[in-house]
Amino acid sequence: MTSAVRHRVTLRGCTPTPLASYLKALAVLRLVSEQKDPEARGYWSEDAFVLESSLNEEGLLDFLLREYRPTPVASPWNLGSGFYPKSAKLRKSEQAVESLAASVAPRLDDYREVLDALRDLISGMGGPECVRTAVGSPATKEDTKRSILTQCRNRLPSAAVEWLDAAYLLAGDGPACPPLLGSGGNDGNLEFSSGFMQRLCDVLRLDDPNGGATAQAGGWLAMAMHAGAMPGLSKDSIGQFAPGGAGGANATTGYDGESLVNPWDYVLMIEGALLFAASTSRRLGSSGPGQLAFPFTVRSSGAGHGSLSTADPSSSRNETWLPLWERPCSLAELKMLLSEGRAQVSRRVAIDGVDFARAVARLGVDRGITAFERVGYLQRNGLAYLAVPIGRWEVVPRPAVELLDQVDGWLGSFERAANGDRAPASFVRAHHAIERAIMGVCRGSTAERWQQLLIALGAAEEAMVRSPKSTLKAGLRPLRGLAWDWLTQVDDDSAELRLACALASMIGPSPIGPLRANMAPMTVRRDGRAWDFAEKMQSKGAVWGKGDLTSSLLAVLQRRCLDARRANLDSLPLDAVRPAPLGDVARFIAGDLDEEKIESLLWGLNAVEWGSRVDSRPPPPRIKPLTQLLPAGYALLKLTHLPWPAPLPWSTRPVPVRYDPEGLTLAAAGRMEAATAVAYRRLRASGLTALVSRAPADPALSRRIAAAVLFPISRLSAARLGDTIIVPPRED
Repeated sequence: MTSAVRHRVTLRGCTPTPLASYLKALAVLRLVSEQKDPEARGYWSEDAFVLESSLNEEGLLDFLLREYRPTPVASPWNLGSGFYPKSAKLRKSEQAVESLAASVAPRLDDYREVLDALRDLISGMGGPECVRTAVGSPATKEDTKRSILTQCRNRLPSAAVEWLDAAYLLAGDGPACPPLLGSGGNDGNLEFSSGFMQRLCDVLRLDDPNGGATAQAGGWLAMAMHAGAMPGLSKDSIGQFAPGGAGGANATTGYDGESLVNPWDYVLMIEGALLFAASTSRRLGSSGPGQLAFPFTVRSSGAGHGSLSTADPSSSRNETWLPLWERPCSLAELKMLLSEGRAQVSRRVAIDGVDFARAVARLGVDRGITAFERVGYLQRNGLAYLAVPIGRWEVVPRPAVELLDQVDGWLGSFERAANGDRAPASFVRAHHAIERAIMGVCRGSTAERWQQLLIALGAAEEAMVRSPKSTLKAGLRPLRGLAWDWLTQVDDDSAELRLACALASMIGPSPIGPLRANMAPMTVRRDGRAWDFAEKMQSKGAVWGKGDLTSSLLAVLQRRCLDARRANLDSLPLDAVRPAPLGDVARFIAGDLDEEKIESLLWGLNAVEWGSRVDSRPPPPRIKPLTQLLPAGYALLKLTHLPWPAPLPWSTRPVPVRYDPEGLTLAAAGRMEAATAVAYRRLRASGLTALVSRAPADPALSRRIAAAVLFPISRLSAARLGDTIIVPPRED
């Protein structure tokens, strides 16, 4: 016994975009599998759908033209469905219902049975005129529609269930409608079931006892399957499913374009949409009522595509991520995929576009999918909606995306604050920037994209500090606890990042704490860590300004030294977990770095859990000479502002140098020559002789040198400074 011959037909007219073409592909697989070949398979290849079945190209067209049995699609809860004539002169929608009901073609048996049942249902509710009046009245509209929806579920034949499941779902608080089919099978004045019936009248000869195809149906079908060209398209609307064919302003040459549709495109897109049936789901471990779930459909997010703005989500009907796969898939497998069409982020279901992108990057979606076509339902000119393609997402595992779990709880609180009434514009901008950055790292884990995310998180904290009343009202807390793995992801081997890490990892005992406590009003715990915002968002230690970086660094340096004296500390709180290289400090003093990048990264790096690990290894007895050029004034000031005794390469015992605030005050005022004279005397008082006693500099450079003193350096770097500026003792 030989197996049946299998054919592979590539359908160039069935592409992932627009939505109508994607749904056509699903319809072909569904109809062939259910009505002709149960062993049919389908997959995507080079942006076209490929059907593997017993039908060759000619056989597929012949099946759809002569054998295809339309799924009964009717929406009596909508006034434009064709069941409620206003006068004796029937409109197109009502004519289509009459023609289908009067046809004797065997391929329409199921349709006639459903239409007859609907007429009986409407008659039992008082007749078309009574129902039309009740549905059109604001006072009785909702109750009447709910009654119709309930009775459709209870009384219609099983052939109608597929359309009912795809169009709406009855829940405890009323009917819910998936965005794929608008608001219950219609979008404004455009009624999808009526359009479906009218297009069936275009392609089928309803007066023919065999229900054959019309003269133009073959050409339309070939065009729909293989993207050919053919004149004579219907001047009707396809709605949101194909934005390019919707017509309207600027849709073609001239001022306005007509809405044209291939009848087969319309018929097949509705047949394909039936696979996206709504369902209820209950989160594992929850005892509450079930929640609605639509396949791969989440709340709209304005991030992830350049044409979307922060205002777009408010005028959007969510978004759907259409799965693409490259291995042959049966209808049963596709139904299983769509029935479980939820993406998982950590231990929860994805709720918006950003979550879905994270799930894709973590492979938190059903296996076998190679990519997703993201579609947003955006409002057009304040009226109808359009299903707009907003990017394709390849399913590529990116393990680093798991780090985003560390910001989940904090981000949820900040999102609620940003979306709240009278939220500061800075909150809204910061939240949108975070979402854009998350989408970016989900597309590709580059250091630049991770830095953009870190900067966006830092900008959110800065916004909270600048808007204390809104922060307190929303109960917001600073982000904290980021793992050191974030440093690996943001590492672009730049001096700016290294200097920002040195500042962010600065430690100090209570009540001084880390440098973060000088940037934001924070409470400092006994272990010296900044844990939460201070009461009433007020703290004398928060001295970071809105001006240039040099001024802020100077303010922090002076504050930390002052607080150390007031607390009678034995050392200055200028040590760090990750010290700065002297070469990077030299570039900062020379003005060769992007200072805005340093500050932006610093706000985000404050959230890293730095701990208290400091390299305390002593310098080796012999060290290489310093290759970077550093001003002598910096060496003198830094050696008098160390957090521990000065290590020297020729001495086994570090030399303590007492702090004198006068030198720093003079340098900050632009008087470097006088400042270095003070530093020289401090070193002499400690038994150390410098090669120079004065190092003049212009006022601007003097301030930069003084600001650079704040950057923590290692003991080895301090020993190198001593080797360049301190005269070693004579040997006997």
